[in-house]
Amino acid sequence: MADLDRVTVVLDALAESRHGLTITELSARTGLPRSTVHRVLQTLERVLYVVRSPDPGQAGYQLGPGLLKFGMNTHLRLLAANRPDLVALAREVRERVELAIFSGREVVVVDQIASPARLRGVTQVGRSFSLHASCIGKALLARLPEHRVRELLPPRLARFTEATVTDRAVLLAELDHVRESGIALDREEHDAGISAVATSFVGPTGALQAIAVVMPSQVFTRKLPDAVRGLRSLNPAVQPGGFGS
Repeated sequence: MADLDRVTVVLDALAESRHGLTITELSARTGLPRSTVHRVLQTLERVLYVVRSPDPGQAGYQLGPGLLKFGMNTHLRLLAANRPDLVALAREVRERVELAIFSGREVVVVDQIASPARLRGVTQVGRSFSLHASCIGKALLARLPEHRVRELLPPRLARFTEATVTDRAVLLAELDHVRESGIALDREEHDAGISAVATSFVGPTGALQAIAVVMPSQVFTRKLPDAVRGLRSLNPAVQPGGFGS
């Protein structure tokens, strides 16, 4: 494994953790020897890409402020490149439109255009969703090979509503359909009363992203064809009529 690959897997492990990780924990998560992890951390610590946890009760390392310059620049480029398309889609379908990307083992909403008809949305920018219980998560997962999907999914899929798919085999079969149709559905799988449809593609900045049209469940069936047509204007891989009933 090249030095850059070692750095990447260590940073990925820290990004996916909700707390600081010790050298032993990082070694276990990455499969790298403790000596290699220690050497990588020393290099990253010198440029503040990682820092030691400031919490006295939590030993270990976490991502540092040195990464902010990359994250902020990438975030601004992502928003600027996609904002015109999001605005146009929201106006066309008159429902909320969201932009999302992978964030470790979750998916996070990074931008949102409120519905012109409803004026305000219920999702906060920065809110994260489980990959299996959202159309944005499923749309992104469907772009990955199955072995990577299995790595990202937890052993037990959490239930958020009565409609949440918690059977891994059922979810994997659904992802096959998403790959064929180019779109993923969420019929109240994460939030009661809210349904959505999403597609994913490599966006103008070169990043894999998902765009979703989100609306109240009572209008979802009626407005789904319009939403799919709007998404197809952004992603030609979307198959019209491939969303089922």
